[in-house]
Amino acid sequence: MRAMTIHNFDFAGSLKAFAMRSATMGRTRFRLPKYFLGCLSALCLGFVSPSLQAQQISTQESNLVVPQRIVVLVNDEPISAYDVVQRLRLTIASIGGIEDEEQLARLQEQVVRNMVDDKLKLQEAAGFELIISDEEAESAFARQAASFNQTTQQFEDYLARLGITKQAYLDQMKPEIAWGELVNGRLGRFANVAQEEVEQELARIESSAGQPEYNLSEIYLIVDNPSREADVRQSAERIVEQIREGANFAGFAQQFSQSSTAAAGGDMGWVTPDQLSPVLAEAVANLSVEGVSEPIRLAGGYYILLLKDRRRVLEADPLDMELDVRQIFMPVTAETTEDQQLAFFDTLDSMRPEMTSCDDIPTYASKLGVPDAGPLGKLRLRDLPGSLRTILEELEMQTPSQPARMEDGYRVFFVCDRTVPEVAMPEFDQIIDQLERQKLAMMARRYLRDLRRDAIVDYR
Repeated sequence: MRAMTIHNFDFAGSLKAFAMRSATMGRTRFRLPKYFLGCLSALCLGFVSPSLQAQQISTQESNLVVPQRIVVLVNDEPISAYDVVQRLRLTIASIGGIEDEEQLARLQEQVVRNMVDDKLKLQEAAGFELIISDEEAESAFARQAASFNQTTQQFEDYLARLGITKQAYLDQMKPEIAWGELVNGRLGRFANVAQEEVEQELARIESSAGQPEYNLSEIYLIVDNPSREADVRQSAERIVEQIREGANFAGFAQQFSQSSTAAAGGDMGWVTPDQLSPVLAEAVANLSVEGVSEPIRLAGGYYILLLKDRRRVLEADPLDMELDVRQIFMPVTAETTEDQQLAFFDTLDSMRPEMTSCDDIPTYASKLGVPDAGPLGKLRLRDLPGSLRTILEELEMQTPSQPARMEDGYRVFFVCDRTVPEVAMPEFDQIIDQLERQKLAMMARRYLRDLRRDAIVDYR
């Protein structure tokens, strides 16, 4: 038998982040009293193992009673210790766990700030007679469950295993639903985009053809008081450290980022260098794909960037190529002998010169004595596991690959067609939507800043 390369790989799946959105970083610098930190630490550390793995909480532990002591008054409306513990559990689930009591104490401070912002949003919405009912939150809850391919009951059971009540989840959704409706209702008309602005943006895109373009996610931490500069910097550094150690970027963005992208896990979409400040553009240019930047100080606060992908403007990306793939499969079970496997390799090697057509794959499979596993369908190179991408990227059309070893046997792949995607300018309406969202997000940040400035917040 002539030498033959055997490829070994696994089809890697992806897990969706269990994540929720809260606004963060209230304006008032505050420290929780030591006795309160101790109370929450005693209650919560029992639910969190010292690792960055997603945590599961036993039903017995989740039945612990938390005192209904008031922690904060926000314009005379209370936030209780029980509310804080529930939100803390949600946050821990979002970011993938915590490591020690010190980290828990820092997280508690941030969670309370988040809850203060949420209370301000609900109060402002109520002032305009905008009240989010449980029924509206239930609909959002059902959509959230469906995004994880779960029924509402399955999702509720999952939360219960984490020691989180469904009502706590609904209570976190209500401020964001209310805030979105309030901002759109009050400020939406001021975010209109003129035709001239759209034409300028289209001209900018066209002039950027061939330039690098980055798919980015961000975490933005506001420094709203010079006295908080060191604290915010340290928080940003700790977030970077934990993400690089395996924590979930989207979870941190949803819980801590103060950018409009927080609700989408920090997703900024595709941006060009000229859409970023020079400092951010320089930082991104030096990142590798899946790399996370150091905290970047700009006016207003700190940015943390994740580079998810890169390409060039208005140029087809080779990884977006679609392949029509078919395969021949040789099963390997406990009863399959080494001689049988070697015989398959020998026969495949001898047949290779005549294997030049996808139409004849059933005949090839029959001669090899194995099933024709049929088409895999249209596959985009970008979506394939790295080792399979390597096999198919350079494979000559209509010819067999080397056998790829998988858990259940060997697969021989054929690329029967390749489709290079066409690159088109964005539609006029797409540009309008993008520019309007940017304007509205900026106004929403200012709106919340004003609410914080005028609020009376009593930390107890």
